[in-house]
Amino acid sequence: ERAAKYNGKKVLEARALVVEDLQADGLLVKTDENYVHRVATCYRCHNIIEPLPMKQFFVKVKPLVEKVLKALDNKQIKIYGVGREKILRHWLKNLRDWNISRQIVWGIRIPVWFKGNSEEWVVSKTSPGPGYNQDTDTFDTWFSSGQWPVVTLKTTRPGDFGYFYPTSVMETGYDILPIWVMRMLLLGLYLTNKSPFQKVYLHGLIRDEKGTKMSKSKGNVINPLDMVEKYGSDALRMALVMSSVPGQDKAVGENAIRAMRNFSNKIWNASRYVFAMNAPQKGERDGELSDKLKECVDTLTKRLDQMKIGQAAEYIYAWFWHIFCDNYIELSKKGLLGKKIMLSVLETNLKLLHPFMPFVTEAIWQELSRSREKKGLLINAPWPKV
Repeated sequence: ERAAKYNGKKVLEARALVVEDLQADGLLVKTDENYVHRVATCYRCHNIIEPLPMKQFFVKVKPLVEKVLKALDNKQIKIYGVGREKILRHWLKNLRDWNISRQIVWGIRIPVWFKGNSEEWVVSKTSPGPGYNQDTDTFDTWFSSGQWPVVTLKTTRPGDFGYFYPTSVMETGYDILPIWVMRMLLLGLYLTNKSPFQKVYLHGLIRDEKGTKMSKSKGNVINPLDMVEKYGSDALRMALVMSSVPGQDKAVGENAIRAMRNFSNKIWNASRYVFAMNAPQKGERDGELSDKLKECVDTLTKRLDQMKIGQAAEYIYAWFWHIFCDNYIELSKKGLLGKKIMLSVLETNLKLLHPFMPFVTEAIWQELSRSREKKGLLINAPWPKV
């Protein structure tokens, strides 16, 4: 009854009334004393957040967690990133029941309906009948995101979910392993008894050349759009992939991107040379170097299969620059390798390079395709600009 006068008032207005009432009852000890305190504020409107105790919806996690841990134990899921599986297991073993209620405007409304002031509730997409009101809470973002495979594949063509689920590889940043990847595992295994993916490849954060976290205030941020405009998207892509290690951050600066632009030019110019060759069709070293090429294909394939993507990029970079350009092309200039074998080796190199540098290799491949349409005769036409 005493608190009724505060009902409906704004917080600051109510506080003033409370102070007056405390003074009137002789209960107020002192006011206006400064002290350090943690005050939470809204990141949108910056107003002080006032906690309001209310009923929430929770998901029991114990039965969900048990399935994920069992899948990890049985090697049904492999985490790529040193130490990251240990972190995932720690989260799973210490996870509390999951609060999926959010009191925010933006979000998916929880499909729960109450009739009048009754405590009984019904789960339904639409109103179960007259007199029912939907709960005003929305779902936790990660609860919604955790159902990503279902949301994207169960709402498209019939059969898509059965065909595409589960997928093979999930690639994302290590920082959202416990909040997104884990949630997909919890919900996916619960709904289907199948893990949504067999492999989780975790990339690190991109830092500046000195290994410092990029920050606008420090002025060490690299705008990827600027780098693409200046050096090309292939150069940026290769600079990010080269020497990367799953689960670990990577230092990247403009010098590294510029170096990969030079590599892109190397691929382009080496291909132009092969197209313009006039050497005979047979050379003295064809068989020997074909064996070396097979070794290259096998090595690169193995590294990609093992998810050693950074090492694979290093390998094909070194192979093309130091073996194909410094060895194969120099031998062809001496007449020891013919045009036919050089075109064949170039074709294979383009395939191997394509996942790393798709645009320059595609442009060269189109030139190669056009030459074949001329029954193997290469026309002396100007090359397009890229």
